Amino acid sequence: MKNLVKGKKGFTLIELVIVIAILGILAGIAIPRFLNATATARGARIVADLRTIDSAIVIYNARTGNLPTATTDLTTAGTGTNPTQFQLLASWPKPPVGAAIFPAAPAAASVDITSTDAYVLGTDANLGRGTLNGKTASDLSEGGAGYGNTTTTPTTPTT
Repeated sequence: MKNLVKGKKGFTLIELVIVIAILGILAGIAIPRFLNATATARGARIVADLRTIDSAIVIYNARTGNLPTATTDLTTAGTGTNPTQFQLLASWPKPPVGAAIFPAAPAAASVDITSTDAYVLGTDANLGRGTLNGKTASDLSEGGAGYGNTTTTPTTPTT
């Protein structure tokens, strides 16, 4: 009788262990990068939403000469009794919930956005801007202060 096992080729146990170890290392590298990509995408969406709100505020200001006092000024079409409302946004956006990384965040620090966080019309120094937890699109985008320490002392350029 012919020995069937001797003629067949296959992988040894050591080869299989090495392949599994390599796949584990690759997964260990890829999974954290994927999670950071998701958080970075959330941060980019928040910045884009804030810029959209800012654009709607600018258009509202150009049409009325005033800044909106409520979010409904931008999301509700005006009627004969209130012609100062313009439907510049289909609906008021909601920030995505979860960890978010912003381009301006120090060392890609993750910020948790909860379901209670909301975009609001800015006041005081941020008048005429959309904000999330007091931060504008400029704060969160490239070159901004991010969610880190925003109390930096301005430096005087040296010549």
